[in-house]
Amino acid sequence: MTNKSIIIAILLLMAGQMVYSQQADNYRGRLRNRFVKVDNTNLPIVFIDVEGQMILRDTYILAKMKIIDNGEGQLNHGDTIAYPDQHIDYQGWIALKYRGNSSFDSSDKKPYAFRTLKEAVLPDDGGDKKKVEILGMGKDNKWAFIAPWCDEVMFRDILSFDLARPWFDYVPHGRLCELFLDGTYYGVYALCERVSQGKQRLNLEDPGTRDGDLTGDYLVEIDRDDEPNYVSKHHPWGDMEGYNELNWYDIHYQYKFPDDEDWAALPAGTRNALQQEIDNMEDSFLADDWQDPEGGYRNYIDETSFIDYLLSTEVAMNIDGYRLSTNFYKYSNTRAEETGIDPRWKMSLWDFNIAWGNANYYHGQETDKWHYAMNLRDSYDGLQVPFYWHRMVSDTLFMQHVKERWQQYRQENYSDERLFATVDSLATLLTNGGAADRNERAWGMYSRSSIWPLPFYAKSYDEALDYLKTWIVQRLAFMDKNLRLPRVIETMPIMIANGWNADIVAEKRPANTSTSTTIDGSDRAFYAESVRQDGGLPDNGRIVSANENVQYILDDYAANQSLTMKSPGMSGTLTFYNPVETSELFVLGTSGNGEASVAVTLNYADGEEVSLGKYSIRDWSVRNPQGDEAVTKLGNITRNSDALSSDNHYCLFDFSVPVEKNRPLASVTFTSTNYAYASILALSALYEPVVIPTDIANSGFADHNTKAIEGMYTLDGQRIVQKQQAKGVLIIRYTDGTSRKVIVR
Repeated sequence: MTNKSIIIAILLLMAGQMVYSQQADNYRGRLRNRFVKVDNTNLPIVFIDVEGQMILRDTYILAKMKIIDNGEGQLNHGDTIAYPDQHIDYQGWIALKYRGNSSFDSSDKKPYAFRTLKEAVLPDDGGDKKKVEILGMGKDNKWAFIAPWCDEVMFRDILSFDLARPWFDYVPHGRLCELFLDGTYYGVYALCERVSQGKQRLNLEDPGTRDGDLTGDYLVEIDRDDEPNYVSKHHPWGDMEGYNELNWYDIHYQYKFPDDEDWAALPAGTRNALQQEIDNMEDSFLADDWQDPEGGYRNYIDETSFIDYLLSTEVAMNIDGYRLSTNFYKYSNTRAEETGIDPRWKMSLWDFNIAWGNANYYHGQETDKWHYAMNLRDSYDGLQVPFYWHRMVSDTLFMQHVKERWQQYRQENYSDERLFATVDSLATLLTNGGAADRNERAWGMYSRSSIWPLPFYAKSYDEALDYLKTWIVQRLAFMDKNLRLPRVIETMPIMIANGWNADIVAEKRPANTSTSTTIDGSDRAFYAESVRQDGGLPDNGRIVSANENVQYILDDYAANQSLTMKSPGMSGTLTFYNPVETSELFVLGTSGNGEASVAVTLNYADGEEVSLGKYSIRDWSVRNPQGDEAVTKLGNITRNSDALSSDNHYCLFDFSVPVEKNRPLASVTFTSTNYAYASILALSALYEPVVIPTDIANSGFADHNTKAIEGMYTLDGQRIVQKQQAKGVLIIRYTDGTSRKVIVR
C-alpha cells in the first residue's frame, strides 16, 4: 500500500466512514458462508488478490487479477493447480476501489471499479493504465464489477443492456462471472464496460482536437451533487406544463469526459464551452419554437436516441432513470462536418439493478405508471426528473414517434418471444452450472427479510424468476395499451353467472333501498338515467369505453351489479356463464376513497390459476381528465338523503390484462391490496373471429364472388366467439348486410 493510501485509510477510519465497508479481516464479515468452493462452472472465474489491503471507496489500491475462461460450452475449474492448462483471459495488475452509491451503502456484496495497468504502479504514483480486451469485450482500461445484491435473479442490468443494444449507438457489454477475493468466494458478479471515452466505446476526442473546436466531444452524467458538476440554470417541474417549477431542486451534470482533473491540460475555456452546450440544449425546450419539427429542441438532441432511452427506462420502470446515472454525450460540430457524425446530444444506459419491478418506493414495483411523471407523485425527492422530459412527452409529434418506435421494439427483440428467450437464457446461464446455488450458499439471499429495496422476497431462484416474468407480462401490457398505434378492435361483453356482491347504482329513489353500499365511504352511489338523465348511467346498461370503443354491459341495476372491495385482502371471483377464449380481457371499474390497487388472478377452465399481479384503478372524482378515462361526466346520489350531485365529474376506468389465447378462461378473481374502495363493474373480451366450420365455408352458404361471411350469431343476436359455441341453429351474417339461418351439428 502506498503512503498516500495509508494516510487516506487512517483518515477515513478516524472519521467513522468505514461503517459500510466490508470487514477488515479480508472483507469476509458479511458473508453467510466463507467456505464456498467452485469445482467447475460455466461462468468465467475472476480471482482478485489485494493481499489483505483495505479496499477504499474514493481511492484506488493496487491489486492483481486473473480471469479463467475456457470458452463457450467449456467448464472453468476453480482449482487452478489441478487444472493448470486452463485459458487465462486476463492476468495482470489493476487499480481497484469500491464504486456506487445506494448499490454500495445498502448492499453487503459491494460493487467495484477497476483500471487495468501496465505495471505494479498506481496511476496516482506515476503508473500507466493499459487498454485490454476482457472476455470478448473491446479494449479499454476502465471497467466495473456490478454486484447483484437486491437483484435476486442477478441479471437485471445485463438484461437491460442486451435488449437495448440494437437501438443505441453504444450500450455497455457485460459478462456474468464468479468472483474470488483473496481466496474467498464472493458469488456472482457482472463484469461490465463503463459508459466512457474510448475507441471501442463512445470514441470521444479531447475538446479542441479539431481546429480548436470546443463544441464537443463531451460526456456528462445527471446524478447527485457528490462529484464536480455543472448546476443547470433551470429547475425540475412539478407538473407537465411548467407552471410549478421546483426552484428548491437542482439538476446536476457531473463531468465524465473530460473529467474534472483533466481541465487544466485542455484549451482555455473548455469548461465554459461544455456548460454552454448544456445551456443551449436546455434552453431549446423553452424557446417559442420548441416544437418546430425542423428546429426547436431537435436541433440540439438526437430525438431517436432520447426516445430509445425513454423506452428502455419505462419498460423496466427504472426509478433511477432520467435523474440518476443518466449519460449524455455529444461530438463537436467540426468533427461532424469532417466525418458526417451527428453532433447532437445522445444517450446511453447504466444502472438497472432496482428496475424491472425491483423497488418498493416511487411505485417501482407497479406496472401501470410512467416514471417520467415521478415529479407529479413524489415531488419531495431532491433528485427529480429534469423538466425537458415533461416537454418532450407533451409534444404530440414526439409521442407519435415514441409509439412508432415501440411498434418496432415489439416486432424485434422486445417481442414476447425474444424478450422471454433472453430472460430464460440468462437464468439458464446462472442455474445450469450451479452459480446461482453457490451465490445463495455464500449470501443466503432467499432466507433474508430486510434487503433494500425489495418489494417481493423470493424463497428460491425459481420464485424470483417467476416474479420477474409476471411483472414483465403486466408491464408489456401497459406499454402496449398506451403506446400502440390506434387500432380497430371488436369486443364482446362477458356475461357473469355469479360473483357480484354489491349494488352501487340507484335505478330509483329512495337510493338507500335501491342500493346496498357506498362507492367512496361518504354514502354516495351512481344513479341510472331513470333517476336523472344528466350524469346517469344508461338504463340498458350498455357502456362503450372512450378507450378503443370497448363494449361492456352492466348487470341489472335492481340487483347486485358490482364486485366491491373496501379493505386489503377483500376478494371476489366473477364466474362466467360460459368459458371464454380470448387473448385480452378488459375490466371496467372505479374507485372511491383514493386510487385502488387490485390483484388479478385468471382462473382457466382446466383448473390452473395464473396471478397477473396488481393493477390500479383511479379515484372516481376527476376534475381534470387525463384522457384515459373510460366514461366521464357521471353524477352521484347520496344514499341517505337522495341528494344529487350538482357537478358531474365522476368517472369509470378500464384496463386490460393478457390471457393465454385458445385456452378457455372460466373466471377472474380480484383482490384488494389497499384501503381504497375498489368496484369492478363489467368485463369484456377481445373478439377474434371464430373459424367458420369447413362444411359451411365451402358450401353454397358463402358466395365468394358476391359476398363473404362476416360472422356467426346465436338466435338472440350474440356473436359466436368460441369454436365450441358454433352448434345448433345459428344466424350467418354476410358482408353485404344480408343474413341466413343455418343448423350446425
